[in-house]
Amino acid sequence: MFSLNCIFLKTNLVTKLQRRLSRLATFFVAILLVFATFFPRSLQAGGETFPAGHWAYDIIDQLIVRGYLTRLYDVARPYERVDVARAILETDKFTIEDRVTLWLFNKLEQELDDELGWLRDEVFPKAAVRIAARPELIVERREGPRPDLQLPPENQSGIDLRPRFRGRGRLSLYFDRDFVIYNASIVQQAGVFDLVPARPYAGATAYTEQAFFAYHGELFRVKLGRDYVNWGYGRYSLSLSNTAGPLDQLMLQLNTKTLRFTYIIAMLDKVEYREEGTPSGAIQSYAERYLTAIRFDLNLFSSKLRLGLWQGVLYGGRNRSLDLRYINPFSVIYGEQFNQREEINPIVGADLSIFPFNGINIYGSFVVDDWQFNIVDQTALEPNLWSGQIGIRAANVLYPLGIYGTDAFIEISRAINRTYHQRQFNRYQRWIFNTNPLAHPLGTDFESLELGLSHWAFKQFRVSASVLFVGKGEGSLYGPFTEPWLDTTRYNLQTGYSEPAPFGIVERRTALTIGFFYQPSNAFNAELNLTPVWRYNANNIEGARLNDFQIFLRVLFEIQPVLSLF
Repeated sequence: MFSLNCIFLKTNLVTKLQRRLSRLATFFVAILLVFATFFPRSLQAGGETFPAGHWAYDIIDQLIVRGYLTRLYDVARPYERVDVARAILETDKFTIEDRVTLWLFNKLEQELDDELGWLRDEVFPKAAVRIAARPELIVERREGPRPDLQLPPENQSGIDLRPRFRGRGRLSLYFDRDFVIYNASIVQQAGVFDLVPARPYAGATAYTEQAFFAYHGELFRVKLGRDYVNWGYGRYSLSLSNTAGPLDQLMLQLNTKTLRFTYIIAMLDKVEYREEGTPSGAIQSYAERYLTAIRFDLNLFSSKLRLGLWQGVLYGGRNRSLDLRYINPFSVIYGEQFNQREEINPIVGADLSIFPFNGINIYGSFVVDDWQFNIVDQTALEPNLWSGQIGIRAANVLYPLGIYGTDAFIEISRAINRTYHQRQFNRYQRWIFNTNPLAHPLGTDFESLELGLSHWAFKQFRVSASVLFVGKGEGSLYGPFTEPWLDTTRYNLQTGYSEPAPFGIVERRTALTIGFFYQPSNAFNAELNLTPVWRYNANNIEGARLNDFQIFLRVLFEIQPVLSLF
């Protein structure tokens, strides 16, 4: 009888969830139809985005630092292919003096040949399909984890040196000037390192990397499905990062030349939920998890000054559905939390990017997780939880010597212990997606400094060097949320509580990377990175030392023809 009741209860919950998802899907489709009805003239064939890790991102960043592609909002990615194509067409390339910049434009023009043709001719396909295939050969070797990632201990193992295969297929369906349906899926040999979890089968893993349908207009955009999100100007995000993996989301966006409003609702992975006192043999239950994030961005003074404000909230619970209080894009989440006395995990932040002159970009981000403004009891002795970042990017740094194509950067990041974390009872509200941090890949309780230099020796070949210094404290998103300030025998309101940052025994990592990138055409490229890594106080054990020599080689070829269906 007990098992029958459990089966009935489970069936009932599944039915309710299916009904809820059906209503949400109907609502989202209605939004798309309303936009298509009232804003047909502002549409362009587009909506397809560059996946995370695509070589085009590096090229676009280098052109932005040089003062080009000012139309793009580089703080909220992924880039849509047609947006990049439009920004290229708006550039007067006759004023460009150095050939390296022309090389960079030429690489993007090869990649976006179809989109550029549609925009130039103002003739868009009534119905067309892009069928793309990208086979990759990957050779990776390391004894321990990558120095720029902090994952659970079970995901920190090494990789033996041998070739492995990955295949990526893309299918894009374009309908006139308004809709695109897009799918990108990956099949790869077991053992290929990937931040997206997938179960192995017959010596391989496979998953859908991106899958969405989108309405793409110059003013309004809507996307429903799975895609990456990356917010911030830095090399590593402090808010939402593509290293977390693609999110299943609804995205609404308003675009003008000076203002962009972005709104995202995402359904995250479920987390096993067990209340205190639950028998060990009880049936597993899971907590639903949701993310709502909103940001406003301004591009001012011909995009020389760029400002952004954002807020996000991660909440959930057993059998919990979307909460209208937290999907309201115009409410102040911290105020809702305070007034409702509800335990959720809101975070707010700001981004700034300045171009004092062409070739120099100064940027920064500041994020607040929790801030103690009114210390009235022992619980308020909790340290302020925040993270911050500042960086500088420079293009053509050897220009005074008559050498073009040499770029440099420096970036400093820091996150205080427990930032993005949550107490044990509400651990499902940590800023984690699957096993990856949603924000910076180092999670919490860290400081990092990275410096780098790259040079285009000729159009097809770039060489680079970077050094990364990381201080990783004992705090971890995968460990407990400690509260030592509650110990009344040691701390009180008069003496207060403080702790060093990073906290405890700090692991010190140094990684030197020498990189080579060869790209004779947009259809083929090869990348080789050689990285010696030195770790002191490894795994936060005092005096422990681990050295590693990491190798990463990837060779890929891609074909992506567009075929008209009518």
